[in-house]
Amino acid sequence: MLRSLNIENFAIIDHVTLDLEMGMTVLAGETGAGKSIIIDALSLLMGSRGTNDLIRQGADKLVVEGLFSMSPAPAPLLAQLADFGLELEDQEDLIIRRELNRQGKNTVRVNGQLANVSLLKQIGYYLVDIHGQNEHQALLNKQFHLSQLDQFAGDRLNQLKQTYQIAFERYDQLRKDWLASQQEGTDKRQRLSFLEFQLQELEAANLVAGEMAQLEQESRRLQNSQKIGQALATVNYLLSEADTSALTQLSQAQAALEEVASYDSSYPALAAQLQDLYYQLEEVAHQLAVSNQVVDNDQAIDELEARLSQLGQLTRKYGMDEAQLLAYYDAISEEIYQLTHQEQYTERLVKDLTVAYHDCLAAGQALDQGRRREAQDLVAAIEAELADLYMANARFQVDFTSLGSDASLASLLPDAQRLSAEGLSQVEFYATTNLGEAMKPLVKIASGGELSRFMLALKRVFSQGMTDMTLVFDEIDTGVSGRVAQAIAEKMQGIAQHHQLLCITHLAQVAASADQHLYIEKVVENERTRTRVQALNEEGRIEAIASMMSGKVLTPASLQMAQDLRRQLQTHRAKLGEED
Repeated sequence: MLRSLNIENFAIIDHVTLDLEMGMTVLAGETGAGKSIIIDALSLLMGSRGTNDLIRQGADKLVVEGLFSMSPAPAPLLAQLADFGLELEDQEDLIIRRELNRQGKNTVRVNGQLANVSLLKQIGYYLVDIHGQNEHQALLNKQFHLSQLDQFAGDRLNQLKQTYQIAFERYDQLRKDWLASQQEGTDKRQRLSFLEFQLQELEAANLVAGEMAQLEQESRRLQNSQKIGQALATVNYLLSEADTSALTQLSQAQAALEEVASYDSSYPALAAQLQDLYYQLEEVAHQLAVSNQVVDNDQAIDELEARLSQLGQLTRKYGMDEAQLLAYYDAISEEIYQLTHQEQYTERLVKDLTVAYHDCLAAGQALDQGRRREAQDLVAAIEAELADLYMANARFQVDFTSLGSDASLASLLPDAQRLSAEGLSQVEFYATTNLGEAMKPLVKIASGGELSRFMLALKRVFSQGMTDMTLVFDEIDTGVSGRVAQAIAEKMQGIAQHHQLLCITHLAQVAASADQHLYIEKVVENERTRTRVQALNEEGRIEAIASMMSGKVLTPASLQMAQDLRRQLQTHRAKLGEED
């Protein structure tokens, strides 16, 4: 619920703070005092478009801040906040603040964390529902009627919707695959020719992963073969061929040690180590001699450079190394296989798509039947509400219209119906207010009073399936009076049993039914007009209600009527509480 709303420098409001209660709160006062401005400020806080002409004259910026009590918070709201990076603790309040300056800059904070207007719109859906006389939006827009029917059904359709969604996702993917497979044959032949050329080119290259690195190393060796040969010859000479070669001196050292071996027990072991070293060094000399016998010629270099050039051209052409080219070879081999076996692939795809279509159609028909059953209950609930609002002859209807045939599948399934992610049918609300009149779309109901009562009936029914949120009615009771006004007041009381309800009204009956009465007035101070909000006590409420009935001049009769009206509607509210 919205616990408080703080507004600064918004239109004629310089600074107003509303402390709100659960239940029904009435915002009442003279025309032009700023009642609707307060609702506009709340709408801005929920993400509506803001322009700098809303800023009070003489101020640099406007500020709107709301404190929401979350106990408990709806799971989808928590998910939205978590995606944004804000983890809301259990029972934690939510503080939303929006500033707009003269330069048009928006600053949004949610629990102190910087946010954006897009997030306000997302979370606002779960916090506040604003409904005005000329802003019926979703209730009148047939694009939202299907979702409203599902909202009324609640959990009763969950299994059917889940089954359909799974079936539709498989069908939709196969349908897209089949349509893609129907591209022109020329395109396929061109693609196949291109891939076959690449395949032959890669096959001819006889690729081996890591070959280029090995060839480059060998190229460096061959290019420096003379220098390498000289170095190896020098080493070999020093090790074994010189008069004082390392091997000769090592052999002499071993012989000298063996001559004195009998004089110390450690000398034989040392002599053996020298012998091991001699054999190791002799092996090194042998390996160097063999290595230096490799014939380095121009033909070997030319062949190696030619191979490097071939591999370099391929890697530059394709933008891949040898390992990636080998993986690409496998990929185009598979694609060539699919293209050359298109007939078999298409046959399998057609079979799978046909099965998936019929599965999805069956799941959609089951969902459609479930929705039609729910529609009957919705009609009964709406018409019962309308009867309470003195529209006993009004009729409500949920119209189901097929989505038509799917022309894209005509060559495969001539009788195929078009299936959408939502189901098989479009839904639109129809109504008539008088006996003998034809049903017509709800949006075409002309009478303001009748439309207001329809809106209230719809809101009363749909609010039962909504999360615990703040509902705002901005003069939707316009055009009614007398016993109808009394019935509207009682309906609003019923909604307020489960939701916080803010209501702007000029009807005494509605004002008398509220739990809280905020009086909005316009005052002039220091040659500036501003809005002031006052929470009325019981005496003040009686006077305000009386003035709604008799004007500025309060009479004992009007005061008595106001008291009687308050007492009557308080009794009705108590009865509602007992029923719950």
